[in-house]
Amino acid sequence: MSTVLPSISLDALVVLVAVLAAYLMRFEGAISSQFSGYLILVLVMFEVLFIVSFAIGRLYTHVLRYAGVGMYMSLASCVVIVDALVLGFDLMYTSLTGARLVPIGVVIMIGVLTFIGAAAWRSTARTAAYLGSSRSQRGGLKTLIIGAGDAGSLLLRDIQSQPDLGLEIVGFLDDDPRKIGRSIGSITVLDNIDALSTIVEKQKIGEVFVAIPSASANRRREVLDICAAEELRTRVVASPVAGSAGLRLADLKSVSFEDLLGREPVRIDTARITSQMRDKVVAITGAAGSIGRELARQVISADPARVLLVDIDESRLYETYLELSAISSTAPVMCLCDIRDTRRLNNLFMREKPSVVLHSAAYKHVPMMELVPEEAIRTNIGGTANVIRSAIDCGAERFVLISTDKAVEPRNIMGLTKCVAEMIMLNAVQSDLDVCAVRFGNVLGSRGSVVPIFEEQIRRGGPLKVTHADATRYFMTIPEAAGLVLEASALSSGGEIFVLDMGEPVKIIELARKMIALNDCRVSIDVIGLRPGEKLHEVLTYEHESLVTTASDRILRLDAVQTVGVDLAEQVEHLVEAAQGDDYREMLEALLAIVPSATWVRGIDAFKGAQGPS
Repeated sequence: MSTVLPSISLDALVVLVAVLAAYLMRFEGAISSQFSGYLILVLVMFEVLFIVSFAIGRLYTHVLRYAGVGMYMSLASCVVIVDALVLGFDLMYTSLTGARLVPIGVVIMIGVLTFIGAAAWRSTARTAAYLGSSRSQRGGLKTLIIGAGDAGSLLLRDIQSQPDLGLEIVGFLDDDPRKIGRSIGSITVLDNIDALSTIVEKQKIGEVFVAIPSASANRRREVLDICAAEELRTRVVASPVAGSAGLRLADLKSVSFEDLLGREPVRIDTARITSQMRDKVVAITGAAGSIGRELARQVISADPARVLLVDIDESRLYETYLELSAISSTAPVMCLCDIRDTRRLNNLFMREKPSVVLHSAAYKHVPMMELVPEEAIRTNIGGTANVIRSAIDCGAERFVLISTDKAVEPRNIMGLTKCVAEMIMLNAVQSDLDVCAVRFGNVLGSRGSVVPIFEEQIRRGGPLKVTHADATRYFMTIPEAAGLVLEASALSSGGEIFVLDMGEPVKIIELARKMIALNDCRVSIDVIGLRPGEKLHEVLTYEHESLVTTASDRILRLDAVQTVGVDLAEQVEHLVEAAQGDDYREMLEALLAIVPSATWVRGIDAFKGAQGPS
């Protein structure tokens, strides 16, 4: 109310001046006696009508500092309506009495003058508010916006409307040479993005906002690398909101590892996937895990008959069910089932009759599996054998094993069990089941992976724990990994091992340094040494293996796969029985019978760690 009354008073004054000026201009200073008698009535009528119409048009609810074209359009509409009402009333009065209240020219002039006056004082107030906020922003944290396009200008507008944020926008940087030297609002485009280091040093920049959603992933990574080298706190415009007309500072996010990775989005052949999944019953083991859940999201969008969510994690299984039920008319089926339970799993598959089985259920944490090798064997080997056997028994058409780069030249229990799982898959080629495996490295954002661990360590104030200064890993985002798995499955004709193009390996300590710099946190890095079973570098193929291209440029295939012994099924059964009995010596002998090259497990103590009998 404190701001409404002054606004009404100013509008009333504008209308008073407009009415008097219109009469004086129309009659050149001497108002005709024919109309002078109605002057007070006309003045009161215009005052009431304009104030009421401005109120109905919500002109008194605008915060003038944020006012834009919409407010002036509303003002013009109110003026036109009032003029129309007065002219209508004047014509009706004339037809009834034969006398004119006000000349038509005066009515039009009153409307024009009122619009000019009301718009003028509002513009003056808006400018004063803007200048006041600009003055209050000087002396704040010096900030640079990279990208002088739509996203950058919207971001600037939101920042300038909030002087209490304590941000002083120093300027823009942009790669478009036509923009350099020009201004957006009152802020100048200083130079191209490559001049970032120079501008940061010269202007003492404290924070950078990256608003270049249309730039390539490589270009964004280059910009972020510069920001990291300058140890600048950096926030980026998230792609999903980049095109929003309401882009705000709140829409900025901290730099993610996806941004640092600099990979172009993978184009998935959705038509190929849909042709494989449409009207099929699809079973996904490990459906509550990171990869399993994303597989379920993408499968359910391909119009399957049913999606079976198979997992032993009750809570996350239910969360996955609720999420998928909300986004699809095809309700998924929750299947609380341990893949190590042969009878339960077989009954489930015989009842539901899946045509496609995507097997992602597995234990994956390397150090933990070193402590409990029997659990890794029961799940990663025994569980895989159970799933394949049940898929064959129920008449499934296709089976896809989610494998890992750790299955190649394994130096840990987890990798060794996945290596054996690949062999079990290959052994099923002789059946009517179309089988294949897909190998890839680490997935970003999965539970227990390095990026969420680093983010949590940063939130706690550090230190960031890195296993080795030279350690490298391959990375891929969860959606692209799941999409490529499904596409590889569609390419399979049976018995292949596919390898996803993971790009270049990433040095973990460099990742840690960039995350620290870009989040503007002063935490240390501790190099703690490789944990049990960890390798310094992962590889995607053995030395004797070579890769050939497929119909997808991001999916490769081993040119030849290893042969599997005829007694593999019996060896696996013996191994799982030993694991179920916690017989470490038998487990060791059974593993070496299957994978003789695993010489690193020849010692019982090294194999069982601190667990189990001697």
